[in-house]
Amino acid sequence: MGNGRSGLFAATGVAATGIIWGVTWALLTPGIEGRVVDDGRAVAIGDATAEFGAIARFFCLALAAGVVLAIVFWYPPVLRGPLGVAGLSAGAVAAGIIAVWVGDAVARQRVSGRDGVAVGGEFTQPPTLRIDGAHLEALGGLSVSWVLLAVAPLTALVTYFLLVVMNREADLGHPSSAASASTGE
Repeated sequence: MGNGRSGLFAATGVAATGIIWGVTWALLTPGIEGRVVDDGRAVAIGDATAEFGAIARFFCLALAAGVVLAIVFWYPPVLRGPLGVAGLSAGAVAAGIIAVWVGDAVARQRVSGRDGVAVGGEFTQPPTLRIDGAHLEALGGLSVSWVLLAVAPLTALVTYFLLVVMNREADLGHPSSAASASTGE
């Protein structure tokens, strides 16, 4: 696989992982039940752990996404080494941002929210990935906890490191290293 095809493979893997991660989170995470008590004010009435559950699901999916991304960047031998590590780090953050954006969009389509609900009425609000005190405002007001964007890259790098350690070839199977060795350079 050439450099261009390997890069395209990795970019496609990042995008697909982020989309699958986000859709899976949005479909597995229930909404937050609430009741409107005054104009502009509402209280949660359902499971008190719903917000924590949304974050926990995203965290677990981030662990799985990190492993998948490490394999995506390990598969093409040309991406093994420093270039692969840099691409993997950036790709895992990008996949997390894609997952947040897609997950939020799917959750908002799946769950209506409290708009238009009269005082005393009940509603279901989309799940959130916001941790008070540890969030970034990004993508036009979409708020996400930055801590959650660190899980996939860290998992991916640990997995990639394990793949390096388990490899029996000194050049990690990198084609340019093998070509240099065979020509005596």
